[in-house]
Amino acid sequence: MSATHIAAAGRRTSAGFGARMRRILWFAVILSPTIFAAFYYGLVASDRYVSEARFVIHTASKPSGIMGGLSALLQLAGLERSQDDAFAVRDYLTSRDALRELNARLPLRPRYGVADADFLARFPSILYGPSEEAFFRYFGTMLTAVVNTGSGLTTLRVQGFRAEDAYQITRILLDLGEEQVNRLNVRIQQDAVRLATSELARAEERRITTQVAVTAFRTRELTLDPNKESAGIIGMIGRLSSELADARMMVDQTRASAPNSPQLLTQQQRVGAINRQIELQRLQVAGEANGIADKIERYERLLLEDEFAIRALAQTTISMESARIEARRQQLFLERVVEPGLPDAAIMPQRWALTATVFGFNVIGGLIVFLLITGVREHTAGSRRHH
Repeated sequence: MSATHIAAAGRRTSAGFGARMRRILWFAVILSPTIFAAFYYGLVASDRYVSEARFVIHTASKPSGIMGGLSALLQLAGLERSQDDAFAVRDYLTSRDALRELNARLPLRPRYGVADADFLARFPSILYGPSEEAFFRYFGTMLTAVVNTGSGLTTLRVQGFRAEDAYQITRILLDLGEEQVNRLNVRIQQDAVRLATSELARAEERRITTQVAVTAFRTRELTLDPNKESAGIIGMIGRLSSELADARMMVDQTRASAPNSPQLLTQQQRVGAINRQIELQRLQVAGEANGIADKIERYERLLLEDEFAIRALAQTTISMESARIEARRQQLFLERVVEPGLPDAAIMPQRWALTATVFGFNVIGGLIVFLLITGVREHTAGSRRHH
């Protein structure tokens, strides 16, 4: 074999070795995330315990229709779920406010910063700094709250490095959810009775105003009831009229029997005095300026306004009670369907599933890169042949 053949064979061997090395390096780069995931989840990742609870938010109402499953059981008891409020409670449980209150009752950082937790899962870590914002984002990975729109159930799941920690956190979060529902109830009741309360206050103020007006009238006119005063005056006019008739009869008799009698002048003067008394009493009743008729008219108007105020006050009092009853009917309840449990085995992380997921993404990514490189090579080779 000539030296030329030996050199060519050496170059082919070297080229083949280089191609194999490139393929090995290529697969190593492409599969490195899977290798790291298998190493991490298989040997490094710490076990995490999961405590789960389920609850439903409902309002007290009349049962309606025929429902199935849990919804039917709740509505047979006169209970109706409120999905909007379920989402509100869900949002609260995953909020910073809930985390702040939870941390005040059960310090969380020591429980998620245990020394035996792995370097990626514990807090703080290379993924999450020591700030409050970082801890909020970290805790969001350990807490899930999902509302099932079909059944109205909210599923609360909390992960912890110790079973007792996961259980305690879930239990306190449920308590916080109930407290939030109570706050919503207070808000519902306040909203329901706010308008009725303002109307009742206006009705009470109107009643006081009319009562004060009636009292002021009686004090100013020095009479409790102008109608009774008018009746007394009318009775007096009647008596005076009777006396006037008697006096005129006596005048007629005296004029007929003794026209020159000195008693005639006295009797005529008495008739004039009685006439003046009757006229004075009539002026008190029907006089234009502050007469009894005017007093009665003003007094009756005040009494009518007071009567309207009394009726309005009674009606608004009934409306107030109705608003309170409606508020109680709309009151929310957090019904614990599944109490938090103390886990006896760690189910997180799902090692095989996560590793397989990473591998699947690796394969898809590798195929995409392979197709891109193949396309670039074919385009380059075609350009060379064209030139």
